Amino acid sequence: MPASRQESLDRIEQQIRAYEAYDLAEKARFARESWLWTAEERIEWQETQSDNGRVLRDLREQADALRQKLTPFQKPA
Repeated sequence: MPASRQESLDRIEQQIRAYEAYDLAEKARFARESWLWTAEERIEWQETQSDNGRVLRDLREQADALRQKLTPFQKPA
């Protein structure tokens, strides 16, 4: 049974919060530990950050699209 739009939006917003929390934790880890990392580890971290940013953008676009479907059209005054 397909989820309602509101349930889908709630799920996506939960995923966004999880990715944002992970991103904050990773940036804190970078600040603490990056001076110990090899060049390869830094490159891997940057690639992971790029991938996470792409996923967050996609999730936010999905959430925006669902919000537009949930919000009735309002004529400008």
